[in-house]
Amino acid sequence: MSDRDRSPRLSRSLGLALVSLALPLALTPAVASGVEHPAGTTALPPTRATAPAADPAADPAAGPAAGPAASTAASPAPGTARAARTAPLVERVDFGAFVPGMTTDPERLADWERSAGTDAAVASYYYGYGDVFPAATEERLADDGARDLLLSWDMGPTRFAEWTAGEHDAYLDQIAAAARAYPHDVYVRPWPEMNGDWQDFQPTAAGERRFGGTFREFRLAWRHVVTHLREAGADNLRWVFNPTADTYAETTPVRRIWPGAAYVDVLGLDGFNWGRDAGWGRWRSFGRIFRAQYDHLVALAPRLPVWICEVASKEPRVDDGAPVDREHSKAAWVRSMLAHRGMPALTTVVWFDERKERDWRLTSSAGTTRAWRTAARIAAR
Repeated sequence: MSDRDRSPRLSRSLGLALVSLALPLALTPAVASGVEHPAGTTALPPTRATAPAADPAADPAAGPAAGPAASTAASPAPGTARAARTAPLVERVDFGAFVPGMTTDPERLADWERSAGTDAAVASYYYGYGDVFPAATEERLADDGARDLLLSWDMGPTRFAEWTAGEHDAYLDQIAAAARAYPHDVYVRPWPEMNGDWQDFQPTAAGERRFGGTFREFRLAWRHVVTHLREAGADNLRWVFNPTADTYAETTPVRRIWPGAAYVDVLGLDGFNWGRDAGWGRWRSFGRIFRAQYDHLVALAPRLPVWICEVASKEPRVDDGAPVDREHSKAAWVRSMLAHRGMPALTTVVWFDERKERDWRLTSSAGTTRAWRTAARIAAR
């Protein structure tokens, strides 16, 4: 996954334990999955200037865009092995987490690991326009390269065309200098959840969003950022194309904004079980949330690994923004997620551990926490 060999994670040894714990769930479809990000992006209410590259992504069927060579960090053909199609999630993925306050106090991430009984192979957190990384925060959290870092990068009050025109190259040069001085890989997701209709930077056909632009302008902006930083020597930055799992009519189809596999190292997805709500929500399983958009992304780049960059579930035992739902269990939802056998290209799952629009935390109920800890204890015997 990055610039070192990692010993097998505890999470991968939990499969047999979690398969035996999995419970069937009642499933109903829904349409929302986004959350408001700590970096300031808005939630779905109830979810040196270089010449522009050629644009084969205008026709997604034309294949990967020409351009700088893609990073060698990409995994070879995820999901081609028969065993990968049938193994439970916990036997084949690394787990990570976002925990509020962890960037200033890494002990909060350690607390999450102790509560979950699971190593955090990935630390996920949020940066905005003007932030320069990697820096001291990354040094603290990377555990000398033993842990991957996943950075959400809000590109600020800018339009796509500004990036392509080189108006922000001086800022990119600061990031390149920081990256060259940093000894490990860093996974970066620019314009996170860009396809969401709640985003001021959603690419649209007309480009009418305040901080957005057209589909083509987005593709060119993405390529410029990646190309500029690679040419400046920041080859330890790995690029995560990260839409939300939503695919309803008002969202942007990912095939329209795909920059090309030469400019992407990881396919990312965000999605949440918002729970049953009188207005718009439904209780949804892990597979129901992610499957459609997963299929869309893998069709664009079959050889790239998939990361779930944000995932969590409502706590149905309490009114946490959606009403109490006595028909469902977050502990059962978590067990079912960890025992999930689909999406063979999936290699990493990052839990969003904050009480926010819902109580997304793993510690929202004793049963949810116990679902992780019990499996870890059984696997350790």
